[in-house]
Amino acid sequence: MRPTIAALSVVALLASVPAAGQTPARFYNVDTEVRIEGTIREIVLEPRYKGTAPFLVLRVEERGGARSFDVEIAPSWFFGQDVHGGERVEIVGSLAEVPGQAPTIIARELRYRGEIFKLRDKRGFPNWQGGSRAKRGIRRFGST
Repeated sequence: MRPTIAALSVVALLASVPAAGQTPARFYNVDTEVRIEGTIREIVLEPRYKGTAPFLVLRVEERGGARSFDVEIAPSWFFGQDVHGGERVEIVGSLAEVPGQAPTIIARELRYRGEIFKLRDKRGFPNWQGGSRAKRGIRRFGST
């Protein structure tokens, strides 16, 4: 094998291994979109992606206690709402399963306390694109 190809192979392998405390990169996939209703069991700020602000992650138990999910909401600077354990939520998002870890839902939409928070567009692109200096806030539509 030529040295350049071998070096590129090693770099690609190292880039695919998450750093300590980081989760593997996950991407929004509209083909794996799910809708769940459940109860918030735990609220965590986790360093999900290298070089980014910690993410707000909700540990949600599905209605009826059938399954539990880690739900990636948004970077901590973007989602400015107070959330509390024991409250009910509805989530639409992309299911990303990694062996040996709790199933994760990358949230696109969160219904909480009668409001709908649009975190990503229909294709899964984040509404926080542009970073913390971009327009802050969340587009909200209606109430129930």
